[in-house]
Amino acid sequence: MFKKTPLASAVGAITAAALAAVPVQAQEDAPGASEEVEEMIVTGSRIRRAVDDSPSPVTVIERAEIEMTGLESVADVLRSTTYNSFGSFRERSGTSFGQIALIDLRGLGPDRTAVLVNGRRVPGNPFTGSASVDLNSIPLSAIERIEILTDSASAIYGTDALGGVVNVILRDDYEGVEMKFGAANPQRAGAEEDNLSFSWGSAGEKGNLLFTAEWFTRNPIFDGDRDYSKVDVRDPGDGTRPNLGVDTTGVSAGGNTAFHPWFAAAEAIGDCPMDVYAGIVEDPFGIPGTACGFGYADISAQTGGLDRISTFLTGSYEWTPGHELFMDNRYSRISSFGRYAPAVGFFSVPHDSPHNPFDTSLASYPKDANGVPLDFSVFHRFVAHGPRDDDTVRYEFDTAVGGRGSFEFANPINYEAYARFYRYEGAEEGETYILQSQVELEVEAGNYDLTNPFSRDPVNLAAVGRMGATLFRDILTDYTSAGVTFDGFAWNLPAGPIGWAAGAETASEEYMDDYDSYREAGNILGSAGNSSGGDRSRSAIFGEVSIPVLDNLEASVAGRFDSYDDFGDAFSPQVAVRYSPFQMLVLRASWGEGFKAPNLTELYQSRSQSFNDTTDVFRCAAIGIDPCPTNQVENFTGGNPDLDAETAESFNLGIVVQPLESLSFSIDAYQITIEDSVAQLGIGTVLRLEQEGRLPSGVAVRRGAPTQAGDPGALVSIDRVFANLAIQDVSGYDLRAQYDWETADWGRLAFNLTISRIEAYEFTPSPGEDVVDLVGLEGNPQHRAIFNVQWDFDRYTVAYYLRVIDEHEGAGNGMYERHFSQDITAATLLPWGGELTLGIRNLMDEDPAYDLVNGYDDSFVLPLYDVAGRTPFMSYRHTF
Repeated sequence: MFKKTPLASAVGAITAAALAAVPVQAQEDAPGASEEVEEMIVTGSRIRRAVDDSPSPVTVIERAEIEMTGLESVADVLRSTTYNSFGSFRERSGTSFGQIALIDLRGLGPDRTAVLVNGRRVPGNPFTGSASVDLNSIPLSAIERIEILTDSASAIYGTDALGGVVNVILRDDYEGVEMKFGAANPQRAGAEEDNLSFSWGSAGEKGNLLFTAEWFTRNPIFDGDRDYSKVDVRDPGDGTRPNLGVDTTGVSAGGNTAFHPWFAAAEAIGDCPMDVYAGIVEDPFGIPGTACGFGYADISAQTGGLDRISTFLTGSYEWTPGHELFMDNRYSRISSFGRYAPAVGFFSVPHDSPHNPFDTSLASYPKDANGVPLDFSVFHRFVAHGPRDDDTVRYEFDTAVGGRGSFEFANPINYEAYARFYRYEGAEEGETYILQSQVELEVEAGNYDLTNPFSRDPVNLAAVGRMGATLFRDILTDYTSAGVTFDGFAWNLPAGPIGWAAGAETASEEYMDDYDSYREAGNILGSAGNSSGGDRSRSAIFGEVSIPVLDNLEASVAGRFDSYDDFGDAFSPQVAVRYSPFQMLVLRASWGEGFKAPNLTELYQSRSQSFNDTTDVFRCAAIGIDPCPTNQVENFTGGNPDLDAETAESFNLGIVVQPLESLSFSIDAYQITIEDSVAQLGIGTVLRLEQEGRLPSGVAVRRGAPTQAGDPGALVSIDRVFANLAIQDVSGYDLRAQYDWETADWGRLAFNLTISRIEAYEFTPSPGEDVVDLVGLEGNPQHRAIFNVQWDFDRYTVAYYLRVIDEHEGAGNGMYERHFSQDITAATLLPWGGELTLGIRNLMDEDPAYDLVNGYDDSFVLPLYDVAGRTPFMSYRHTF
């Protein structure tokens, strides 16, 4: 083991600077003495060591640092770190994910970031059907610290750790009673927060017990309450009603529109009254003609509402000296709400309907083999049914019991054994969706008034009632696991003893996602999905050794063998080195291989329908349309049974320097290469690959008939299922710097800076094809940075945070500008045992960045930016 120096102590302090800091002051060793440093299991290794000694980059966010940010959820804390490179899924309204929140290290995908609680993996969330973990289920009041390993770690933790590891360490040593309440009230409508927590802990000679409970609620934000996302029609047209053209926000062509059977033309149905629709849209989805536009953003919610109750209970009992029993239990109940605009969708209408605007007598009109004209399609917004509201409730129950301690042999051997049961249940109810088969019957019979859905005619009202549907979804994950780990030191070498760890674990998982029969039959407009389920069992053995080659050189070797009952076997090795040639310098390097089996839903998930804004720059360039319009496009996501496993190779090279006792910094360069990478491509990426003729297997773009030479055809729909992208290569570096300035009369100032840069984010859609680099393109900023200054004086602490997200290109000629946000927090200890914290998030009330040419797109804005606006907050804690 390394001797502790000022530099060694500074390494841990540097890693804590990623989010904020309550800095750790490095101190010189007393003459003839060595510094006492607690050794523990640190994320990225199973050998007990100080965090300072880790050969891999580990960022530690302590409880006090989290409290100074004023953030009240684990998701918000992790989302604001620079390692969340391209953002991550937040509590969005109206999605099949039920307003969960995820973390996505290095932009490699949330199911390639392993999330642990007390070192044990949290199973994937059944709403996503993947290894992604819902961070909202982890109670913030129970957290002692969060450790983020920004290096691949499959050799330690197995699959899903390709992008890194987040390990949430929960409290276990608190004594006393603590109450806390707080609130946040944005100056714009929506996202109001309230929270309340209670903690009680007791300890005796042989054991301890800790219980925490918390309640957290956050209101939704509606699109109409933000200037950048509300309905905005800027083209006045002919002066009588807007001719929307291309210059709009929050408006889609999904109002009331007839489409030619071959999608060669479109025509608005009826007069498109302004009290129902948003005017005439030209060339809907790029198809020649007109459509009734609809201002969906006047109704839809931008982010979902959330209400969470969480508890945590932990205890330990020393049943004999050196050996204790332990128990951890987490419970969460989360209810959430999301809203979409009224359902919209395509359905078939008989060719002889009076609503058919196309001349069926023309020779060019499509006909079947018997010469009968084909039916046409209507894209209709069911405004009379009202908005689609989704209400979700989910429960998480996680219990682990076991024992730990130490055996005395020639050298002590530590052990920990556990058994665990985990259950995640969810139920979702969706109101005011539409039965497609019933719509077609009602329209054919003339009962439903397509041109006046709000008609009070009893026949129309009865038809509206018969067409509506309430949707249901039940999901469940049962996960059981058990494991044992041994670690210790043995075989003394001249530079010290060899550290070692070894163990085994087994786990089994059952997954169910049960949709209502309407959606299983593909009979719903405005939603889609099919039931799915499966089970999987795995077992693993692992080992690790840490060899002190010299007093200042340590090498670590780790390996893990995983066996899956439905997939096969995999071996993951890792080698790491830590070298300190002199007191002010530490060098560290690691290499490893890993794998990831496809998620069950990646293989077998049924297709789901959605409509998203996109700009078809391919077609615009081909036929000379400028400016290029933005329209909603029907797209389908789902599984791909042709998937292979992912394999990965990772490198990390770091340097830590402490030129002065009060100044230290580190830089870590990394490269992660994933072969046969599985991903669900964004619409813009699919269209770019289509233009280049390089669509992966299973991904498809459907277009209408060409209107002229060189025209690829109007965009009709897209299949963007999961696909193996052959090679995904991500490289970059993280820079951390810290400076502490002690004053005799005015306390201490601490300065912290973290910069993360993605140097390259490349993938090759299939072997032998050209590399595509996505860095700097839409949704993929190259840099993220956080600068923090904190002043501690007597009972007072003041902190300032500056967060920066780099610019990135939008569609066509669009651009997302560089984004700055600032937070300020002040805290004081009160004489009667209380602590008051006041602050403002987004001090300057900055809007999120959005495409300056094509406008707001929630799929890029929400993962990356805070959308609440200027948010004053306060909290009060009282200790009894």
